[in-house]
Amino acid sequence: MSSISSLAPKVLVVGAGPTGLTLALSLLRQGVSVRVIDKNLAANPGQRGAGLFPRTLEVLEALGLWEKVTKFAVAVPKIAIYGLPGGTQVIKEVEMISPVPATPDIPHPNGIMLGQNHLEAMLIEAIVKLGGAVDRGIEFESLQQSEDSVHVTLENVVEGGLEDASYEYVAGMDGGKGVVRKALDLPFIGEARGESQVVFGDFYMNGIGSDRMHTWGDLQKNGLFARPTETPRLFSLIIGGDIQSYINSSNQIEVIKAMIKEATGGRKDIEIVDCVWHGIYRFNIRMAPQFSKGRVFIGGDAAHVHSPTGGQGVNTGVQDGYNLAWKLALVLHGRAPPYILNTYETERLPVVAEMLNLTTQMLDKSLVIKDRDGGVDPKTLVRGGKLNQLGVNYRPSTIVIDDGESVEPVSSYGGPDGGPVRAGDRAPDASGLVRVGTDEAARLFEIFDSRLHTVVIFANRLTEELTATSILFAKYSAEVVHFVVVGRFPSNIQPTLDFPVYEDRDGYADKAYQTIDESGKIFIVRPDGFVGARLQNIEAVQKYFDEILCLRLSYSVKN
Repeated sequence: MSSISSLAPKVLVVGAGPTGLTLALSLLRQGVSVRVIDKNLAANPGQRGAGLFPRTLEVLEALGLWEKVTKFAVAVPKIAIYGLPGGTQVIKEVEMISPVPATPDIPHPNGIMLGQNHLEAMLIEAIVKLGGAVDRGIEFESLQQSEDSVHVTLENVVEGGLEDASYEYVAGMDGGKGVVRKALDLPFIGEARGESQVVFGDFYMNGIGSDRMHTWGDLQKNGLFARPTETPRLFSLIIGGDIQSYINSSNQIEVIKAMIKEATGGRKDIEIVDCVWHGIYRFNIRMAPQFSKGRVFIGGDAAHVHSPTGGQGVNTGVQDGYNLAWKLALVLHGRAPPYILNTYETERLPVVAEMLNLTTQMLDKSLVIKDRDGGVDPKTLVRGGKLNQLGVNYRPSTIVIDDGESVEPVSSYGGPDGGPVRAGDRAPDASGLVRVGTDEAARLFEIFDSRLHTVVIFANRLTEELTATSILFAKYSAEVVHFVVVGRFPSNIQPTLDFPVYEDRDGYADKAYQTIDESGKIFIVRPDGFVGARLQNIEAVQKYFDEILCLRLSYSVKN
């Protein structure tokens, strides 16, 4: 069989930011050939979107990047707020994220910081290992759609000349200026906060410590926010002040130095040693009214741009790509009908819209609510709650099924929030599992597979019904579905099934999924880590795959 890298690409991904790279890596892991293009000749060097929240960390673990992420990422430090004039005395320290311990169902409860440049490098490294690459210096020009393909025109920005090519699907993950979105003639509804402009960049600094984030004054006037990074002595700065002087100057670094001095009350000990990059950041709050048209999809900043107050740009974009990938893979392998691709938009759009409203409210509060000296108010700096995105759910989706109790409507970030896990909710982790017949310890997150649907059957004894599932299991390709049984089994049980049986030794799985009352004892976990179905009997499993996803199990993988 041909390797993925030797196959003609089925999907064109435009844009090599976190959203496009997540989509590409996920597709490659599922055996789909992909081409990633980016007009930039080199990756962006800057930190940019550095905050990674808990749900995104779970996605990165599922993609096999957890070890690298934890090697380089750093915890979110406290914020030191300095009094003015003077600028040397810390008048208050604020925890942006109050650390909490990991639990069996939430293994990564605290946000961390990792520069976007480092995250992109990790994603690209994983893509290359699977035979993929980022084709740089290639700019998207135009597209035309037919019934079964998308014809695109691309330009080589170095050598010149146009390239014509066809792909089955195109994904525009090319940032807020989104040329793919424009080619689809999709509006970008919202506003640009013209008054909210700052200088943004990464600088090697002397005079401030790396154990804290530091803030002086009001970024709308003369202010400075300095965040340490995972690189020693490198700080990501947001600077408010005379933006027009910066724009007009032929020596912008000198203007930045002057802005920093003014913002910090005249401090001379804080100095720039070197600059990685700098530029203007304009606060834009916009969203496309739809995320797809025909065979073309948009995601990340190309579909929605947020104010930086919530740190949600990268996090929301990564989950866009992750949601789309498994659906595209099933369709391209001929295992599911194309209509399931419609659920990329219907599932993600409400989630994004609610987050956009939330981050905009946070921005408005930060502009209005000040401390008694007119500086930043500590309350506007605290993060957590919905920003963790652990409550994101797709309960209204047409491709989830819950035949237990009726699913109460909740917001797109409504949880389970302590209640039972429903179809459409994030599937919780559970540690303390031991594979029956071995001493092999496991977690549910290790059992779930981002390339497969996982059928988790909760049972405390091996019944005839369970034995009969071996026949059902044989119907489904191991490349699409895998089955596991989890329960509080006696220690001397002898497994007789054709799939793994795990003892829920500590009861964490039972607690996380609340299966004791038998109201929902079978959970089908989708490749993106969300519950596709919450069921009460084996027959309903077949209904989910046959009627909801309409899996075509007789099809082989297309080359």
